[in-house]
Amino acid sequence: MTNPRVLFVDDEPRILDGLRRSLRGKRTEWEMSFAPGGEPALELLAGSNHDVIVSDMRMPGMDGAELLTRVSTQYPEVARVVLSGQAEAEAAIRVAICGHRFLTKPTEPEALTGVIDQLIVKTSRAHGSQARRIAGTARALPTLPEQVAELNAALTEQDCDPGRLPNAVALDTGLTAKLLQLSNSMFFGARPKNAGITAVVTAMGVPTIQALVAATADHWSPTTWDPATEDYLRTMWRHAVATAALVETVASPAHRPYAHAAALLQDIGALAALAGVAGGMPHDVDLVDRRCDGVLFREVGVELMHLWGLPAPVAAAVAERDTPHEAAAAGLGVTGAVRIAHLLIQRTEARDPADGTHDEELQGLLAHPQMAARSCDWTAAAHTASERASMLLAV
Repeated sequence: MTNPRVLFVDDEPRILDGLRRSLRGKRTEWEMSFAPGGEPALELLAGSNHDVIVSDMRMPGMDGAELLTRVSTQYPEVARVVLSGQAEAEAAIRVAICGHRFLTKPTEPEALTGVIDQLIVKTSRAHGSQARRIAGTARALPTLPEQVAELNAALTEQDCDPGRLPNAVALDTGLTAKLLQLSNSMFFGARPKNAGITAVVTAMGVPTIQALVAATADHWSPTTWDPATEDYLRTMWRHAVATAALVETVASPAHRPYAHAAALLQDIGALAALAGVAGGMPHDVDLVDRRCDGVLFREVGVELMHLWGLPAPVAAAVAERDTPHEAAAAGLGVTGAVRIAHLLIQRTEARDPADGTHDEELQGLLAHPQMAARSCDWTAAAHTASERASMLLAV
């Protein structure tokens, strides 16, 4: 078995020499290549398989954003890390679209090796390389026209209604995922752990979000899909929004931010597959079996969240959404809360048609002390969440 291959790209020889010295201890674990710029890096990638690329952003000629964008289309199986100093806002947003992880210069060797070691690991046991390749094509995720219109209106009118923007972001699966990705990086000003989307939106600021929305617009889905795909997107989005609304009541206060994010991102794998199609990738997407090139959407989604460095509790809840859950006596946790909210929504108009109601499991979960102690009509709460999601989508 060959060692993983990691490619480092920087136009400054002293930086590459420093990386060689500081990473000497990893020589027995990784095969390392070093390139003084974008073109030499692409030549190395064409000559041999690599697992991870670590690139500076500000380089003459082909900069890091252009290099990583080309890597995302030509070598999507290669995880993409940005290692750079401070940069102009416009350049930072460009690289935010094409990168997976973001580190600032100077960075401790342990931080760099930790990120690379994480990205060498593939989450899917059955389809590791295939899931990585599909997830790696996604730079921004599809959205519906109504979501674009609401985001633009919220950004325009945020002075009149400051709460409108966080609400609009929270209804957009793709933008939520991207903001959570960026908020975990010091490059964009890391946020406290377990921060909710409202806190992330507030901390990152309107100008950053405006720039991100403008930059990702080119990567969004076409204005119109074929009818089957658009119907699937609307059904999936309605179920996710309803589940996210309900899980705010189901989850404990400590778990609500992660539970809300997991509920909203539960079908991120389908969005990643469709993002590749919109970007011209020859994916074979099966909306009935929920597979892309034979890989389950859920596996693709978990791999994408791993690449983007989203919080582990969020990824775990998405991975286990369809797995029967036995809650620990100590509490439901994020995974249990999302599973319960999903099963309750399955009894409403916002249900996922590919899954059942699992009545016996749901009754057992509702009998858990954390749920039984609550004076809530869960059936009514689920229908309220479903109706709200339907109203937002105007279906």
